[in-house]
Amino acid sequence: MIKAIFFDIDGTILSHRIKDVPMSTRRALHQLSELHIDRVIATGRHSTEIDRLPVNDIKFDAYITLNGQLCYDSQGDVFYENPLQETEEILRLFHSSTLPVMLAEKNRMYINFINDDVVQAHKAISTPLPPVMEYTGNTIYQAIFYMRQEEQSKITEHLKNAEITRWNDSAVDVVAKGGSKVAGIKRYLAIKGYARTETAAFGDGENDVEMLRYVGEGIAMGNASEFVKNAADHVTSDIDSDGIEKGLKHLGLL
Repeated sequence: MIKAIFFDIDGTILSHRIKDVPMSTRRALHQLSELHIDRVIATGRHSTEIDRLPVNDIKFDAYITLNGQLCYDSQGDVFYENPLQETEEILRLFHSSTLPVMLAEKNRMYINFINDDVVQAHKAISTPLPPVMEYTGNTIYQAIFYMRQEEQSKITEHLKNAEITRWNDSAVDVVAKGGSKVAGIKRYLAIKGYARTETAAFGDGENDVEMLRYVGEGIAMGNASEFVKNAADHVTSDIDSDGIEKGLKHLGLL
């Protein structure tokens, strides 16, 4: 019996075509709540972004944010955190201003400068551009590098203790080694006393692959890449073609 389902946001429950959560997805999430199945966000997004998105009116049981680096319950209490430990190279790049670098702290996100790659990446996920600021000296949970695939290896070669995941043609997430959505999921399951076999997840991006492979039933959206689809147990329809609702019907929950 499934007790918890983990949902990515962008391209999974939030459609960037209509810039909203499809009505069929809202209906399906409401039905899960009535079935007392935990609904958990698992995203690369920061909490401040979630608060501004059209998902902010939907109450979830927990939030695994920044790809598992900062996780909190429905009351806002943190139950797991995994900040970046070795930030020297990241801060060197941030201060050099040769590459746009966004830093994610617990309560804010900001960037060193903005170029066309930043504009393109944020437009793709319907998100306002971050404020340009100096480094505050606070703990960093995640960095985002805005760079193309062909630039990645020469820029990240010195980041030996970081996990790097591409989420856009122009952007990658940088988190602590061993950090992922799965780290947050494992902690959540331990707290709730649920088994992996009692879970499912929906996702469409590269940063969802490990999650889809870890849970009992991993479901890729129809709009996902072939790489993501190959990691899933089942492929549902596109987000704009009732993908979440159809995926939950496949699981026998609706």
